[in-house]
Amino acid sequence: MERAETMSVDSSEDAGDYRMSERALTSVEELLRKDADDESLRRYKEQLLGDAARGDRGDPNDARRVVVEEFRVVFEDGSQDIVYHLDTPQGIEHMRTTPFVLAEAARYKFVVSFRVNRAIVSGLRFRNKVKKTVLSNTDEVVLGSYAPRSKPYEFVYPRHDWVDAPSGMFYRGKYMAQFRLVDDDKAEHIKNYYTFEIKRA
Repeated sequence: MERAETMSVDSSEDAGDYRMSERALTSVEELLRKDADDESLRRYKEQLLGDAARGDRGDPNDARRVVVEEFRVVFEDGSQDIVYHLDTPQGIEHMRTTPFVLAEAARYKFVVSFRVNRAIVSGLRFRNKVKKTVLSNTDEVVLGSYAPRSKPYEFVYPRHDWVDAPSGMFYRGKYMAQFRLVDDDKAEHIKNYYTFEIKRA
């Protein structure tokens, strides 16, 4: 399965000493104008911004700044992916009302793909909360800042490992969960609920 790019504009692995961490710099044009007399920096910013520097600012007719296209559950053993398409209200409702099943001890991870429209989104964060009776777990991951473009970005969680579904009678049953994408401006780009069930392998 082809994966979309995961690079953000302030990734510590890619951005070197020049990071778009200033919240005011949400305009691609503004960022390109900043230090425009520095030729090497200008070329670097154009490379970092990619399609946005060449005029691709995503969908100008979509009022949403960040559009989550897909929420996918993938498995280490190659089992069929569980996929929810979230770019429409119908898709969001389908995820909310259609549980999925995890076998005990299954190893899995989440893959979330999203597009950014019109302007840079700063400090994007993924928050996921899972509850079952007295059990509760919340994860928050800072994704970084992303330039607008038509091609989706992709976030994989966890990036370098797998989540182990718990085993045992105490852990079997239905779980309620919620995931959100928020940014440094406290804008909530998606908030959706989903349910899943852990069953005996």
